[in-house]
Amino acid sequence: MMTNLDNSSAESASPAETTDSPAAARANCAPVPARPRWAKWGVRALITLVILVVVTAFTDSLVAGRTEHLYSKTLYENSNLANPPSVFVAGSPYTASVFTHEVQAITVNAKDVDMPEWGLMSVHKSAQYVTLPWRAVLGQPFTNAPAKKVFTRLQLDGVTIGNKMQVDDLLIQNRDDISPRGGWETEAIFEGTPKGFKAPATVEMKLRIKEGDVYLTPTAVLKGPSETAQEGLLGSAALVEGDQLSEKTRSRIEQAFTLKIPGERLPLKEKPKRVYVAGGSIFFESEQLYTTVSLQDLIPHGRRLAEEEKPGL
Repeated sequence: MMTNLDNSSAESASPAETTDSPAAARANCAPVPARPRWAKWGVRALITLVILVVVTAFTDSLVAGRTEHLYSKTLYENSNLANPPSVFVAGSPYTASVFTHEVQAITVNAKDVDMPEWGLMSVHKSAQYVTLPWRAVLGQPFTNAPAKKVFTRLQLDGVTIGNKMQVDDLLIQNRDDISPRGGWETEAIFEGTPKGFKAPATVEMKLRIKEGDVYLTPTAVLKGPSETAQEGLLGSAALVEGDQLSEKTRSRIEQAFTLKIPGERLPLKEKPKRVYVAGGSIFFESEQLYTTVSLQDLIPHGRRLAEEEKPGL
C-alpha cells in the first residue's frame, strides 16, 4: 500500500516539476512580434534623408563660400584697398540661384577705405535681388545686372569729420544714450578743440538732410573754454558752462562746429537719404531702386596707395 501511494505521489508531482522547468517557461512565454518590414524601411529612409540634407547644406555653403572668395578677390585686385573686403551672398539655398538666376543679396563690407578729400571711412554696400547668369552666380564678375535695390552706408569717425570741421580730437556720441549699445540718433554731442582755441568745447548738434545736402548744426553750447583758457591756460578749471560764455565766444564755437556737406561730395551714387549718429561715428545712407549694378560698383575706388602703404607678406 505504501509503495502504491508513493508511486501515485511521485506521478502526481511530476507534472509540477515539468511546468517549473526553464524549457517549459520558455515554451509558455508569448512570442515577441517581429518589427514590420515597412517600419525598418521607414527608419532607413529617415536616416538617408537626414544625410542628404546635411550633405546638401554643406555643399551649398561651400559653393557660396567659394563665390564670396572670388568676388572679394576680384574687388581687391581692381581697387586701391589695403585689405580684401568681406563679401556675403544670400540665398536659401544659394545653389538654387544657378537655376533661378536671382541672388537674394550680395553684400560687401570694406574698412579703412582711404577716399580722396575725406580720408579713412568704412563702406557697406548691398545689391538685393540681383539677376545674374549662372557663371556670375558661381563667382565670375558681372556688369549691368538688374537689381531691385542697391543700398550704401558710409561710416565716418570723429577724425574724418573733425578734419572737415577743423576741430581737433573730435568726440562724437549719442545725445540720449551714450552707451556702446545705444541706437542711432539724429541728435548728438560733439566735443573737440576748434581751430584757434586752446581748450575743447562741447556742443549739442542736430543732423539733417535738406534737398540732398547734409547739415551738421549746433543747437546749444554746453561747455567751452573761458577767455583765460583761450589765452593758453588748459585744464578742466578753464572750462565753463555754455551760459557763462560771452556771446562772442559762443558764436565762434557754433561757427566752428557748423558743417554743410553737399550730397554730391559724398562717395555715393545717389544723394544721401539718411544721416545719423551711432557708436561714435556718423553714418550716411543712400539707396537706388530698380537699377543696374556691376560687381565693381560694390566698392568705392579709394586713393591709390603708396608703395610703403601696401600690405606686405
